Amino acid sequence: MKHQATPLAHGWIGSGVTRPFFKKSRQGFHGLVLFLGLTLAAAGAQPVVVAVETKNPGAEISPEALGLSYETSLMLPDTHGVRYFRPDNRPLVRLFRTLGIRSLRLGGNSVDAARFPVPSQADIRSLFQFADAAGVKVIYTVRLENGDPHSAADIAQFIRRHHAAALDCFAIGNEPKGYYKDTNIYLAKWTAIRDAMRGVWPGARFCGPDDNPSPEWCRMLVRNSGAPAGPLVQITQHSYSFGCSYKNPGEKEVTKLVPVEAAAAREKMLSPKAYDIYQKIYDGIATSIGDAPISFRMSEVNSYWFSGLEGASDRYASALWAVDYLHWWTSHGSAGLNFHTGDRTGGAITLPCRYAAFVSSPKGYEVRPLGYGLKLFSLGGQGRMLPATVSGATNGNVAAYASLSGKKTVYVTVINKAHGGAAADTEVEIKWDEVLKGENAQVIELLARDNDIAAGFSEVTLGGAPILEDGSWGGKWAFLPLVPGAERLRFHLPPAAAAVVRVRIQ
Repeated sequence: MKHQATPLAHGWIGSGVTRPFFKKSRQGFHGLVLFLGLTLAAAGAQPVVVAVETKNPGAEISPEALGLSYETSLMLPDTHGVRYFRPDNRPLVRLFRTLGIRSLRLGGNSVDAARFPVPSQADIRSLFQFADAAGVKVIYTVRLENGDPHSAADIAQFIRRHHAAALDCFAIGNEPKGYYKDTNIYLAKWTAIRDAMRGVWPGARFCGPDDNPSPEWCRMLVRNSGAPAGPLVQITQHSYSFGCSYKNPGEKEVTKLVPVEAAAAREKMLSPKAYDIYQKIYDGIATSIGDAPISFRMSEVNSYWFSGLEGASDRYASALWAVDYLHWWTSHGSAGLNFHTGDRTGGAITLPCRYAAFVSSPKGYEVRPLGYGLKLFSLGGQGRMLPATVSGATNGNVAAYASLSGKKTVYVTVINKAHGGAAADTEVEIKWDEVLKGENAQVIELLARDNDIAAGFSEVTLGGAPILEDGSWGGKWAFLPLVPGAERLRFHLPPAAAAVVRVRIQ
């Protein structure tokens, strides 16, 4: 299977003892990080040990690993004739760059919904001009259900002539199993549109099937779309890991939808059992691709489908979940993940987006907790992956991932999912297989007020600062003093917190 990396080892352990100290500041609050001077005796427990193998780097994390997914309908002008994606939308451009977003996928249910028109050339031009300003590659979806091959060809020709450099690949349709039960009909429709687009752009690249996990559909597309030498370059899958936001998703009247219980939903997001869900999906993708030289991408993901769950998808638990989710999938060979977002999401039924990374606000965009998790990944998820193993207690609370940027800078991400009244600080010891340079390492922390996984967006900081509505962020790395010639360092991580440690090796 092409581009498949050896999965990073990750482990799980328990928590330490002391509660973190928070103090208020002009921009909110920040955690007081306790460093090397704290001893095991002071901590009262054996540390969590993260062993990092710097001499055996693996596959490189794709520069486009971190992505967002939007409804195609958002390309259309609003009631005032203003487009969301436009090059002069400075807060949005700045926020994309601040968060480290490098992939932008347009699709969702609205791409196939008859009530939305196909975007015009002006809409497409504005989108790609925004992409150039934000520094992202675009996955562009054309309509499949009742789709017109000639219309799709016109779109392909326009993008080829004016915006080819910013295009990653084309997708055809969204979640086609929902409207094509006969796979022969699906393949005929998909192939007709693909061939029409290739007629005007012979080198066009395609991905698919852009559906919920289904090894059979992935295998069918690989087998029937020209692999290994054809234009299908990537298998794309969707996944809403924890199910539907509502107990009665078939209800047509929005006011009668019954949400699932939010507290239990938050617990599911942080449970070690989530890895069983990911592994099952991964196994299906891997077996469907086999030896074909095709990569895979999770092109539409989030926590709970049907626009997310209020009280869970929009709370701090989603930040911890997202950074771990990103690392898990990239360490298993995924080319990247696109988190579905927007102010509203859906096709025939649209709802306020609870799983959004950020939403529109009077001064720009209000960054939700999920967005903080994406930002933390962008800080630590770069370079070539390194094996990182965790030892300590085994109650399933802490994960660690590592990577090597360049030849000498190592990033270690540690996520402490212990939470609740009984949770306490965890002392983390990072052990290297090389001697550290005699200079300071640095750490940056993701925190919520009172270590509360139900905290809202205004109670979250990264590096002691919030991400502001204009897309700016003033977070700071803190120093971790090292002993010259040492092969390990220690720091304390509060409950319900995550951190990236950055250090140079010899």
